[in-house]
Amino acid sequence: MRQAVFRQGALILADGEKLPVALKNISATGARVEYFTRRELPLTVTLVEPTLRIKSRARVVWQGDGVAGLAFTE
Repeated sequence: MRQAVFRQGALILADGEKLPVALKNISATGARVEYFTRRELPLTVTLVEPTLRIKSRARVVWQGDGVAGLAFTE
């Protein structure tokens, strides 16, 4: 079951780049994030959000117009 949230987090890319995101909803299997730069995300990222103690590798399932759906891979 997805839970609506609004938290500031980040996506850590393979090259170490940290992309700020707004975490919009989350479940045990994935999350929806919004980001503020128009760009193509890589296939895998690490989602980090310290207040919820999230640090999870994820696969980018869909993306477009600064929004992406992530499926956790751990």
